[in-house]
Amino acid sequence: MNRKGQSVDFEELIKLIFIVPILLIMFGAIFGVLNSIGQDNCPACDCSQYQNQVTNLTAQLELCQNQTKEIVYANRTVEVPVEVIKEVPTNNDSVPTKIIISLSILLSIFLTFHLFKIEINFPEEVNEKLKNIHKWIIRAKWASLVFTIILLLWGLVKLFIFIKNLF
Repeated sequence: MNRKGQSVDFEELIKLIFIVPILLIMFGAIFGVLNSIGQDNCPACDCSQYQNQVTNLTAQLELCQNQTKEIVYANRTVEVPVEVIKEVPTNNDSVPTKIIISLSILLSIFLTFHLFKIEINFPEEVNEKLKNIHKWIIRAKWASLVFTIILLLWGLVKLFIFIKNLF
């Protein structure tokens, strides 16, 4: 086989470089959704302490019923009406989902910074092919940068909303 006569198709290589991260993100999202389908997020309840309290209260009630004196003040409490019950949403993402999301963001940041530093000297034939797709490379760089900025802003907004709901 003549190795010098063979040429590498750089168009296919560049397409592969753009398609693999997208497929990785898609498979990660599908894995995260499939992972969360069968999970039961309800904690198990231990009611034994309440059962003991019920038996104690029943015994105290029987003692009180047997007394002849009238109870004047059993409980000195003041009822305060509750105006609004504020429900705070919780994030129930599983650990693999968080890892996949974090890796996707890191991959996006890594690709954004490294795509802006590509400087390769190809043979003349390949340079002619690259001239045809050069505008798509520039668009992909800017799209990656915009996507990274959107993800970071979205994360900051979620963080501020979470902090706001705490207080």
